[in-house]
Amino acid sequence: MKQRNYRYSGFTLAELLMAVWVMSIILAAVATLSFVLGNASDSADDTSEIQSRVRYATMRLGGLIKNSKLICANWGTSAAIWQADYDGDSQIDPNEIVYIESGSSNNYIKLISFSPYPSAVVASFPGTPGSIQNGQARVWLTANCEETPVTLIDNCSYVNFTTDRTDPPWTFSKMLNISFGVSNNGSIENYQISAYLRCQAGYLLDDSGQMRSSDDDM
Repeated sequence: MKQRNYRYSGFTLAELLMAVWVMSIILAAVATLSFVLGNASDSADDTSEIQSRVRYATMRLGGLIKNSKLICANWGTSAAIWQADYDGDSQIDPNEIVYIESGSSNNYIKLISFSPYPSAVVASFPGTPGSIQNGQARVWLTANCEETPVTLIDNCSYVNFTTDRTDPPWTFSKMLNISFGVSNNGSIENYQISAYLRCQAGYLLDDSGQMRSSDDDM
């Protein structure tokens, strides 16, 4: 009877170990590439969101400033604007003033408008540039109005307000500039929003920059 010899071909242990080692390198490379691409995608998304918010803030603030009556005050980290004379009485009313604030930490840009409570005695509002500049108007607004805040930019590293006048009275100013930095992936991106008042109500001011008692005083 003839004996048959069978030979089995296959991988040796060394070959299997080599294949596992090569495969681990490939998987590690794929994982690294996936991580890098994921971070790049996240960074692009963050940048896109910041750019979108800055564009919206530029349109919103630019339109507000251009169509406003007066820049009532500029404190360096916030400003107060008489946005419109809705009732045509040539006086600043609570619902006509807007504050642009950056908070105690100077880390956001927020618009704050006001709606008097029904119980508020609007006639008692100290709506003069002097009262706005010394903070009395803000105290009254906080106590007698519902505030409507709109955050335009957050995650700021700084916010700075400047006007074309470096000293009070700011009511003679015709330009408001807001410069700010936004943190993005470990770096600071600097931006600037500037606008000029188209129809400044300078005719309502006396020589000291305060409101005249009436147009007849001119």
